[in-house]
Amino acid sequence: MLIRRIQKTTVSKMKHDVLIHEDYEGDVLKWDTDYFGVASARLILKGIVNTTGQTEILDYCQQFKFVTINNVGNRSENNHWIGNKTRAFLTDVNIQFLKLLADVQVDEVEGTYVVNNLSRNERIIDISKQAFNYSRFFNDPNLPSVKAQKIYLHWAESAFHQPNKYFVVSEREGKVAGYLLFSFDDDTSVIELIAVDEQYQGQRVGKSLIQAMESFLLKQEIKKIKVGTQINNVSAVRFYTAMGFKYENCTSIYHLWEK
Repeated sequence: MLIRRIQKTTVSKMKHDVLIHEDYEGDVLKWDTDYFGVASARLILKGIVNTTGQTEILDYCQQFKFVTINNVGNRSENNHWIGNKTRAFLTDVNIQFLKLLADVQVDEVEGTYVVNNLSRNERIIDISKQAFNYSRFFNDPNLPSVKAQKIYLHWAESAFHQPNKYFVVSEREGKVAGYLLFSFDDDTSVIELIAVDEQYQGQRVGKSLIQAMESFLLKQEIKKIKVGTQINNVSAVRFYTAMGFKYENCTSIYHLWEK
């Protein structure tokens, strides 16, 4: 999911569902709340949180049933107090990659194209049902297993008919062989999902998706692409590295449930 940019301040502000500080921020996760049926929020720890901040964060968390805590940079100081002061447990270590595009023409593959505001596509739905095997949601026994298994399917479905969501679609033999979903965060494009049908894996479909995206972005004068993946998704890490992405950061992700 994307991190919303908020102006830094040295004074924290808390208004029921929003928490803002230069070292941490919290907000309600409406998408998660609606999907899982429990009051959900997210905390992003952007710096080392002191004792006062820890108290404020713990008070904030009491408003919700389910809180995701993102420790950006995997800071050991934050890992320590989370382990000592909360019942939160580690569900993922997410690796973030960044690619800076050069002003050179990118070769596209015939049959691969970019479209936004895409109508519902059943082939994309079918691919989404079987493509995703790694997720922090799979690692949380408190979440309904059926809901957890279908979360990426729901993610893809929610992107249809959305003008701010862009699909890269690769067709082979007259049908969709794979897709990539991305959006924009200011001057940066962010890959949300990428999936290839099992039948076409190993046939450079993933590469064609990235190339078509890069060609589109250069025409829009966008030079940055960000993407994150689970640390144990070795094939994804290798793929992004092979496509010229560079390691930027990692985030330890915890799930905290109300007693």
